[in-house]
Amino acid sequence: MKKHTALLALFLLSAFFSTVSCFAAAKTASAIKKEALQKDTVQSAILYIKSMTDSTATAADKRSLLYFLGKLEESMGLYSDASRSYASACAIAAGDAEGMPKVSSEQLVLCAVRTSLCAGEFDNADSYLNSAVRSSKDASVLAYVNLYAVWSQLCRAQDSSQTTDTLALLRAYVAMDSMKVVRPCLLFTLWYLTDDASYSDALKKEYASSPEYAIVCGKANVVSVPFWYFVPRAEHNLADESSSANKNVQVTAVTTSTTVTKESAETSSSKKSADAKKRRQVGFFASKANADSLIERLKAKGFEGYFYTETRASGTTYYIVVVDDNADGTMGLKLKDAGFENYLISE
Repeated sequence: MKKHTALLALFLLSAFFSTVSCFAAAKTASAIKKEALQKDTVQSAILYIKSMTDSTATAADKRSLLYFLGKLEESMGLYSDASRSYASACAIAAGDAEGMPKVSSEQLVLCAVRTSLCAGEFDNADSYLNSAVRSSKDASVLAYVNLYAVWSQLCRAQDSSQTTDTLALLRAYVAMDSMKVVRPCLLFTLWYLTDDASYSDALKKEYASSPEYAIVCGKANVVSVPFWYFVPRAEHNLADESSSANKNVQVTAVTTSTTVTKESAETSSSKKSADAKKRRQVGFFASKANADSLIERLKAKGFEGYFYTETRASGTTYYIVVVDDNADGTMGLKLKDAGFENYLISE
């Protein structure tokens, strides 16, 4: 009896220390994110996060960590991986982890759809769309669901002759108040498909500062992701690149993620050179005071921010706030961690 009692005590003691060890090994999403941001490269950060997703303290930590992983993968052009990360996060029935960005399950689904479309994986995009997100009570979520569904349809068309029904749907959406949040994307899609000047005129009149209009007027190019290779388009060319070669700004825009890249040959009033190979755009303002305010906030967080200017054809001067990228390419992650959304600017 004493022998059995001793063995039972030893077993319970062993189980206790094993449990303590497991809890000690578990980490919060915030802690893992912080450690990932200290890695030498974004690729290393991604690999580290992947190795830690099953070691999180709670389900909420895992969900938030997978969302952060998806954002990193998407920023690196790893659209298939990003889509899977977003979908995995959405499948977890939990809320947001402490110290991590807030994101709803519906937003996660939209992220998964967007990146699936970018990767040219239309079946996956449709499977995500055909979920509870179609019954959302959020008008903006439903607008994006409708937009992405139309884009998926377009990619299945073999040529422009098979886009008649989709064009009719796009024209109907443009007139709907419920679709206003995605109206620039709708107008751009219609222009891209038809080369009808009425759509480019509408973009110029209503959304002159949008990335969509930047593409129309030749200051931008559609980023080379698989999605655009599948969309049947009008028999015309985008504005001749040579005609805009002498302009002081070139922009690369992705309408699927509203990411804008800008470059200028001008020097900023803060005496920094604007011809850096790679920089991170943190702000875009029509007011110098707002640009200066953001620069002060950046400096308070330890970042060397500065601005350069861009003068549009309208005569309006804009102030683009940037931070030079670092050699290992992790500046974008550091800025995000400090609360500053940013986009890569490169030649």
